[in-house]
Amino acid sequence: MRTPHALRTALVATGVTATLGLSAALGLSASGALALSAPTTETVALASHGVAHSKAKRVYVKTVKLADKVSRAKVYKTGKNRYQAEISAKGVKYGTLVAAGKAAYGQNNGLHVTLQPTGKVTSWVEKAKPKPKPKPVVKRTLVASATLADNTSTAKVYKLSAGHYEADVYTGGTKIDTLVAKGSAAYGENNGLHVTLQPDGQLTSWVEDTPAPDPDAASQPDNTDQPNPGTSDASDNATPDIQHSGDLQAPVAPGSPA
Repeated sequence: MRTPHALRTALVATGVTATLGLSAALGLSASGALALSAPTTETVALASHGVAHSKAKRVYVKTVKLADKVSRAKVYKTGKNRYQAEISAKGVKYGTLVAAGKAAYGQNNGLHVTLQPTGKVTSWVEKAKPKPKPKPVVKRTLVASATLADNTSTAKVYKLSAGHYEADVYTGGTKIDTLVAKGSAAYGENNGLHVTLQPDGQLTSWVEDTPAPDPDAASQPDNTDQPNPGTSDASDNATPDIQHSGDLQAPVAPGSPA
């Protein structure tokens, strides 16, 4: 059930003037909302089209139970096509609607009320939006700690539920990642270090087999045969070896004696 907040809420009249008792303590905003500073049973000040009516001229008509099951509307007739409805809850009045020739509307904490110039009162309540359910807090239980394959990094394995494990991976004392295995394996890699966490909590790791470069390799002598400076390779500059046999003679020009 809803309970009116008499100090903070207001009924809004549309098309007419709605006033509440203890008028000196009321504040009328530009939107027409009347804020009640405290409940009162003193005389209700009425105003419509500049004509004031005293309480003595009001004629009680009926009391209507409103849609929130708590509030009540006491309806009074003040003239032809003129009605008032005092809205209260548990004996505390927190608003008044005045209908003079046309309907007056009000709203308080999701309760909507309409007063017709015939004296009819209708009301309805907004459906409250369901509050989101808070997420359950899952407790992590440490089940294992391990040094990984690079012999530097470590991992702490936590169980959250059946088939749900997490592993915090640390390098140099700093957490660099968290693997979450929930129903399926989780994988991670950092600088060649590979880590796998299974949904049963089993943790494995391995390091890529990449040999580190030898820093002394640049200073080692190269044993590859190199040509001696200042000399040439006989194979590069060799001329064809032409052999002449004894029976070969130079050609004789025509007309010359042999």
